[in-house]
Amino acid sequence: MQTINFGIDLGTTNSLIARFTGTQADVFKNPIGLKETLPSCVAFRKERVFVGDKAREWLLKDPLNVFSSFKRKMGTSETYRIQSRNEEISPIELSALVLKELKNFIHTGDIPQSIVVTIPASFDTIQSNATKQAGLDAGFQEVVLLQEPIAASLAYFNKYTTEKEAGKWLVYDLGGGTFDVALIGIEDNEMRVLDHQGDNYLGGLDFDHSLVVDVLLPELIQQTGQTDLASQVLTRNSRYEKLYYILLLKAEEAKKELSTRSTTEIELTFEGEDGDELDIVIPVGRETFNAIIRDRIDATIEMLETIMVRNNLNADDITEIVLIGGSTYIPYVRATLAERTGLPINTEADPTTAVAVGAAYFAGNTPSRQVSPPIDQEANLASSLRIQTGYSKTTKDLEEYISANVINFHDGLFYRITRSDGGFDTTLRPLTPRFGEFVTLLPNRINTFTISLFDAFNNPVSAHVEPVSITHGLFSLYGQPLPEDICLEVDDLHNNATRCELVFSRNSVLPLTKTIYREISRTIRKGSDEVLIINLLEGDATQHPSTNKNIGVIEVRATDLPADLIKGSDVELKIDMSESRDVTVSIHLGMTDQQFDEVFSPTQRYVSLTKLRDELTELRTQLELDLDKALHNEDYEAAARLQELTDRTRKLQEQAKTLQTTSLTDEKYQLDEAKRKLARQLYANGPVSNRVLRTKELYYNLVESLQYWADTLQELSPKLRAEIQQLKADEPEAMRGNNFFRVEGHYAKCRRIYNNAVLYTPTLLVHFFHLYANQTPDEFTDYQRAQAEIKRGEKALDRQNYDELRSVLLNLIGLTKNSEVVETKIKGTGLG
Repeated sequence: MQTINFGIDLGTTNSLIARFTGTQADVFKNPIGLKETLPSCVAFRKERVFVGDKAREWLLKDPLNVFSSFKRKMGTSETYRIQSRNEEISPIELSALVLKELKNFIHTGDIPQSIVVTIPASFDTIQSNATKQAGLDAGFQEVVLLQEPIAASLAYFNKYTTEKEAGKWLVYDLGGGTFDVALIGIEDNEMRVLDHQGDNYLGGLDFDHSLVVDVLLPELIQQTGQTDLASQVLTRNSRYEKLYYILLLKAEEAKKELSTRSTTEIELTFEGEDGDELDIVIPVGRETFNAIIRDRIDATIEMLETIMVRNNLNADDITEIVLIGGSTYIPYVRATLAERTGLPINTEADPTTAVAVGAAYFAGNTPSRQVSPPIDQEANLASSLRIQTGYSKTTKDLEEYISANVINFHDGLFYRITRSDGGFDTTLRPLTPRFGEFVTLLPNRINTFTISLFDAFNNPVSAHVEPVSITHGLFSLYGQPLPEDICLEVDDLHNNATRCELVFSRNSVLPLTKTIYREISRTIRKGSDEVLIINLLEGDATQHPSTNKNIGVIEVRATDLPADLIKGSDVELKIDMSESRDVTVSIHLGMTDQQFDEVFSPTQRYVSLTKLRDELTELRTQLELDLDKALHNEDYEAAARLQELTDRTRKLQEQAKTLQTTSLTDEKYQLDEAKRKLARQLYANGPVSNRVLRTKELYYNLVESLQYWADTLQELSPKLRAEIQQLKADEPEAMRGNNFFRVEGHYAKCRRIYNNAVLYTPTLLVHFFHLYANQTPDEFTDYQRAQAEIKRGEKALDRQNYDELRSVLLNLIGLTKNSEVVETKIKGTGLG
């Protein structure tokens, strides 16, 4: 078995490459300067391209042609302008240049075709695809992605300690651009990621930016007297755009110095509007820096606490917190984490190299798909002997048992099991339909064994046998968890809306596959302008589709149909997701016998600042509406929480309003993520809104009436009785918790049954007609029309014409001022 062996930590600030040697993971050093880290920085000087330290050297001289921190914009439509070449370059292309440069670190003569590249655990599918594309663009034939907290954990448990017994740990990974916290479980020498939480826009870069905005710029304004300096520094193509990158570099250097000193000074030369140069010195103290980063560190601890609560854990259930990432060197981070959690803080692992080391360990146990026999040989093997094996993939024992089962068994053959280093050999043994052997293992490494077949003349016999790989003393990975739910957008006809249907749940272990059977929710006429939409989303399946991120869309147009697609006809969807998060969707339409296939690997997501502002306005409007209702109902506890959300939304609105489309920062993406979190709270996961409680109250009032009618009215139809019985049976699950969509969906079913009972049960139909006929004139929008309908209803009642009476009642309801407004029917997805 040929394993990948090489792993890369593609970091926001620095990148590294390491190799698994069979017993350990070694980090390569740059042959120039012998540093293990390569700054993730690229500079363009005419036809020349510099990557790493040489690129950083140009930051102070020519910052408009030097690019860093582009990992933060992976998966977005953002590009960078190379001034010296008058060209645009994408984050993917810049990342590919860093990956190419890391190949120069390999001094062993190897030219790897396959590579493991790490990504933040919270990277969504599009960001993951963008990272993989960068690896392919760098010339690798195969790119396998590994989540950074997993890589760090593999490094910690395999390199820095191998004595860990069963238990649970937290890995706190605070890097230059992203943050992740992962809950790790160890059992039987196997490591599992049980849960995680993270933020792709929280890291050391944000600390640097805050130091620039909150300390350096105000001090510069005070010393120079240029009141508009801040807006010019933070805007692309302005006179002082270069100054932003210089200040950012100075802030990063100051941050590092404050990890070992209580104060530092930032020195720079400033060119004023009149061309005069000023030597500026700005003192910065550690306490000032701590105050700047306090809110962000609090946010990381809140994510950690969320994991603890979500998994019903307390401090006694956690062994320790393992720190990973360069930003964990900051003393305030370590002290605050220890104080707030009360847990032991482990700093044994090298925060800078741990991710690359873990990636190498993973690569050393991951088979490469690039090494495969030729097609004709594969065909030959497929028709010959096959041997299925069973064994423990990880162990602490120095001896393990391999069992084997022979498919298409032939007499007169022999088998031989050998270890790849030649240190174990069974010699030739007679082949039986089932056989097994105890094999000896080399300690603390991956042991690979080969099973070979021979005939009576000792000639090799073709057989299909997978190599056997047993890891001794090293922790292996059970699998990578899915960061977010994967769901489909489907029509919710009862609510005239769409909703999410879960496909793969969060924390499911990749790879995943599932087949789903749905129905067409509306007839799609051949040749019309209608479309069947298969919309795959990533996020929380219990939330509204608008709060989730789009992975990909398949549109089946009516012009592509050979016949009408009738409502209720079958749709079969097969969805596969690889370990590196490639998504393959296959659709089969039963009625037209058509097959549609698509591989979703998008690498860009565009965030429109205009749309973001509109969404924040809509969010604030809805929150203020809920707030008014809460105050009207004197629900002051709910009102206080809604007021807090409203204030947060208003603050986001103000930020979005002042943000320029030419801004140099990542603020647009941070605002978009903050908007999503607020939207999720608005849609009532928890008691932040009284809408769920109000809907429950309305439901219980209706269902009480339905139950009373079922008990007292003999004329109630059997169908309605069965629907009422099923409604009650589903009630405990539907009303559990405060999930707005689940509660609202059940209430919608109740309303439909209630309306049908009224309209199609004569006693109830007559009763409700009289109720509406006896309303006062001011309760109707058009009393003259209402009177005409009432007279028509009385005549229908005399004739016992219930069909006509039903029509009258519906018209009266429509003329009532407090009747619900009939919504415009949405087209939806066409998938029911």
